[in-house]
Amino acid sequence: MSIQKFKDILRKAHADIDPQAIGIIKKLKDHRFDGYLVGGGVRDLLVGLKPKDFDIATNALPNEVKKKVPYCFIIGRRFKLVHAKRGEKIFEVATYRREATQEELNSVEADPAISASGDNFFGNLKEDSFRRDFTVNALFYDPLSEDLVDYCGGLDDIASRTLRVIGDPHVRLKEDPIRILRAIRLSQKLSFKIETELRKSILENIEELKKTVLPRRREEWLKFFRLYNPELALWEMHDLGVFKAVIPGFEALFTDSAKVEEFLSLLRRMEVVDINTHDPIELFGAVLYALLIAVHGYNFNINEETDKNQFQIFCKDELGVFKAEMIAIVLSMQLVHVLTKHDQYLKKGERRKRALLANHHFDLALKLGLMSGELTSQDFVFWMREKEEVLYRPRSDRNYDLNEEDSAEEEEVESQATPTPPAVIKP
Repeated sequence: MSIQKFKDILRKAHADIDPQAIGIIKKLKDHRFDGYLVGGGVRDLLVGLKPKDFDIATNALPNEVKKKVPYCFIIGRRFKLVHAKRGEKIFEVATYRREATQEELNSVEADPAISASGDNFFGNLKEDSFRRDFTVNALFYDPLSEDLVDYCGGLDDIASRTLRVIGDPHVRLKEDPIRILRAIRLSQKLSFKIETELRKSILENIEELKKTVLPRRREEWLKFFRLYNPELALWEMHDLGVFKAVIPGFEALFTDSAKVEEFLSLLRRMEVVDINTHDPIELFGAVLYALLIAVHGYNFNINEETDKNQFQIFCKDELGVFKAEMIAIVLSMQLVHVLTKHDQYLKKGERRKRALLANHHFDLALKLGLMSGELTSQDFVFWMREKEEVLYRPRSDRNYDLNEEDSAEEEEVESQATPTPPAVIKP
């Protein structure tokens, strides 16, 4: 495919480019600097996906960007970037960089002042291209002049739907083993095949993942579960040994055909019940609830299972779930059982009804119950009607009595319906 055909694709997709990103590029070019969209935004446009964000590359130094482009601020000490704030959006503006020479690296190690100021070795557009991870992420596009720059063969790889690393795969994966996870995720997101040498290097370097820090792996796990079809990506990670290396809890699950099918069946319902995949509590909550059901069945004891050391290690040390997130997730799981008992709820006084319906964990519990099938569509209608009646109608319409005292029977029901606080996740 000729470069002109790729330009035609980008021209047709111009409406999907954020006008604010174009405005930042225009401002840079007005001051005679380069301005290009780069990376995933250009890649996604070329394969027919709508980008979620746009990164910008320029030859302007960070301080120059800050001076010439309004509402910008510099972040980072070791690797300085500029963030351009536009309303709720933030656009990342990075100066072209290059690989440091050995002499420069020695200077950084020898001089603390250089290290403190950040090892920012600025370069040109071509040098910046070869610093990136995959060829399809090394494409630069100027939406004003329609200039499309490809030094690494990314356009050919898009045409052949191949994910290829820039440089020697073995070296690049050892430099940053998180690229193993990125390669698997991007190949699934784009429906690309992993280039043969890269796939071989992934298998040879899978143990390098153990050297990566948990927060970076956590971000990748979240991105995996946000994929349109996470099921294929999970199987690919299992086949390539990722689970065995860094998530043994999933490795055990994926070696049991019956349990893994139940788990994946529940995950397929996440979109149907409107799990907010951008909220880590909801996303991890859905994954963990599906896992517990798949492994222990629908009648498992929530407090007993979540208090087990093995489960806590899986959540904290393998997935990277935060302690506060785990508490919220367990409370939501406990509340699912409460939502199945309409009769007990109807015996409550109004204040107690309001307390349940306004519970911070109510919405996630409702989604988890619908996902698992413990709650039906009739249950959903019931609880939505109750929220409308109890929470949103004016109190004057409901004969609300502030001096109302609940009966002993209601007190007993309430004690049964109140979720037990979860065990604290051990540090």
